[in-house]
Amino acid sequence: MKIKLISFIVLSLLSVQSLLVAQQTKGPFQTVGQESLERAMEMVLKKDSGPGPAYDPTATPNGVRYQIDVIVYLLENEARQDHKSSEETLPLLIGYKEWYQAFKSVNCQGQDVPEYVDRAYEYKQNMVIDYNRYKVIKETHGTDIPYLAANITLFWDSPEKSHSYKDLDSKPPLKVIYERVITYRFLKYKDDNLVVCDQIVGLKGKALKGFLRIFGKAHMVQYRTLAVKDGPQYVLAEVRKFRWLFGSKTDLTVTPDGVTLEGVPEEEKQRLRRKIKIQYEPLKPG
Repeated sequence: MKIKLISFIVLSLLSVQSLLVAQQTKGPFQTVGQESLERAMEMVLKKDSGPGPAYDPTATPNGVRYQIDVIVYLLENEARQDHKSSEETLPLLIGYKEWYQAFKSVNCQGQDVPEYVDRAYEYKQNMVIDYNRYKVIKETHGTDIPYLAANITLFWDSPEKSHSYKDLDSKPPLKVIYERVITYRFLKYKDDNLVVCDQIVGLKGKALKGFLRIFGKAHMVQYRTLAVKDGPQYVLAEVRKFRWLFGSKTDLTVTPDGVTLEGVPEEEKQRLRRKIKIQYEPLKPG
């Protein structure tokens, strides 16, 4: 049950805090069109060999992987980062309509879109990718420098402070809670392909049945992943009862067809849990 709770909370990543990061939601932006999103969504699913997609993006546990892959593709092909210049760059804006229509066109011919995509569309949840690394990283220790870095913001414009919904098909059944603004730091390392979603704010979940109910709402605070091309995704997820307390970390394996299993191979576990020494730039008011 713990695995299901973590994996479903994590998915919403994919689906800042008010004045502190107001510039993240106000623009100006470089808008990513539906055609560019469709191209990215198609390319990240291509296998090195053989027919069919590399994994199933309509399976809920693969939602985070798909969003991460699309973000990386866009940063590599639509907005190349300049490691030597601190000049202003326009953040990328992915509108909720464009993401929904692109996902539907690429993955849902003749079938319904998955609930996690449908909910983001219902809430009109947009995404901003601010890839100016000088707004993300203040200092790194040693030579362990991320290949890609961005501040990610998910938000809707309406005044509602939060939205929630119940997924009664999950085991255990869950209540997933989105705050109006969700933020996190996005890092990708080139040598070992590690992706880190750090300092996550605004994402919570709650089990509706079973012993996990005693923990109440759980905050997702960090998510690390190593994806194997045409293979599984290895995950390290950290959740906390209270954001200011230390939380639990769980290793998970997500198969290409979306089955979540507890544990990862020892080598991948060491890579997922390696120390990362980064001092972040504060998110500044607009």
